[in-house]
Amino acid sequence: MRLPEQIRAVRPGKNGGSRAAEEPASALEATDFLQSWALRKTIHDRERGACFYCLRRTPANVQCLDHVVPRVRFGRNSYRNLVSCCIECNTRKTDRRARDFLRTLYRQGRLTPAELDARLRALKDLAAGKLRPSGFDGAG
Repeated sequence: MRLPEQIRAVRPGKNGGSRAAEEPASALEATDFLQSWALRKTIHDRERGACFYCLRRTPANVQCLDHVVPRVRFGRNSYRNLVSCCIECNTRKTDRRARDFLRTLYRQGRLTPAELDARLRALKDLAAGKLRPSGFDGAG
């Protein structure tokens, strides 16, 4: 007897051939970046010591990881959903969407219009998988 996840469905591929319906995801996409200290560090290293949200330089002892899409909204522990930030931003963001929180920082005068635009672009790049963690640049 097989469990559902052990059964591979077959569907037509290019040129009438067949291919497995569930192709294995790349190791990078399947990685839980909260799993170990080393993986969490790769996310911190990607931000180069700055808070993803407010852009302030952040000492290692006040850095934390934040879910761009909060866990209460089914955000994953993927590199596409985790950013390094300061404790203050992590606490203030709570379960809000990252875009909404960035706009709040802008209204408070903590981000310039150019910084807000850059952060919103960075969010899009993050979701698209363009901001890979350190050490995974060639993975794919």
